[in-house]
Parts: sequence; structure tokens; C-alpha cells
Amino acid sequence: MRIVLDTNIFISAALLGRVCEEIIQFCRFGKVNVFISKDIISEIEDKLRLKFLWKSNQVKIFLDNIFKFCHLVEVNEKIILIKDDPDDDKILECAISAKCHYIISGDRHLIKLGSYKNIKILGPTDFLFLIRK
Repeated sequence: MRIVLDTNIFISAALLGRVCEEIIQFCRFGKVNVFISKDIISEIEDKLRLKFLWKSNQVKIFLDNIFKFCHLVEVNEKIILIKDDPDDDKILECAISAKCHYIISGDRHLIKLGSYKNIKILGPTDFLFLIRK
């Protein structure tokens, strides 16, 4: 199974734990192939530093842990789809470039799509239900 985790999944796992942390733990143990792009990495870094005031060394440690189980993908298709939140397009771009089966997101704009080019978009709880089967 090939997936992309939205930035909000990483941030929620770092700050809140619970369902998103469980998803990250599942991914760490190689049960799925997780793909990430430079744009997603930048957004994670910016949010943790600027919005949540993490120190640079904290961000580095968090990102180093992400790199242990995520595969960096080169985005080869620019997408302009989510008019209400264009930042969400980077998630779609990564998923298309990596030929993913699923996008896992807590973002209402992406969830509302339901799917895009045969890539299912699931919320964190729905994804956990799927992988526990």
C-alpha cells in the first residue's frame, strides 16, 4: 500500500498523539510505503517552527524520524485544484507523483474530494479502521 500523509497528520502526531501518532507508529514499522515531497517537508518545518514555536533542533529531530520511514518523491505534475486552500494541492501532487493508493488527511478540503484520480482520500480514523482489518 502506497500512501501520502498530509502535513496535519504529522503535526497532530507531534502535538497531540492519539490517532495520528498511531498512524505514524504503523508507518514506522513498514506496514505501508509512505511518500513525502520537499514541499510537504517544508510545510511541516514551517508550521512547527513558526506556528508552534519549536526550536530548530526539535524540528530537526522530528524530521529525522520522518525520514526513517518516508520515501522522498520528486513531484512531476503541478496541480491547481483546491481553490479554497491551494496549499492542499501539494498533497495531491505528491500522491500522483508517487502513484499512491491513499491520502490520509484531516483537512476538510481534501476529505470533501473523497478521491482524486483513483487515489482515495481518508480521514485518520477511517484509515486506522482500514489497516486494522
